[in-house]
Amino acid sequence: MKYLILLLILSGCAAGSSWNASLLDGSSSGNAEQKLTLDKDIQAMSRSEVILAVQECESSGLRAVMIIAKRKINNYTTDVVADVSCAPKYRY
Repeated sequence: MKYLILLLILSGCAAGSSWNASLLDGSSSGNAEQKLTLDKDIQAMSRSEVILAVQECESSGLRAVMIIAKRKINNYTTDVVADVSCAPKYRY
């Protein structure tokens, strides 16, 4: 019982720390701002590059996560693969 009370006290103190509060109000100097990257700065991956990247992830026992960019082709917006990253597999 003593350990449970101690655990609750310590977790309660950690929840109200100034680090967490500075992230919520945006006063931190490390604000993460997104930058719009134009089409001329990104090259889409070819089909064979995507297939090789996915096979590399699967051979390592990981899952492939594709990072997609939007590109306008003939006045129609389409998705193109900009990068493939490997992430851990879900385990249920």
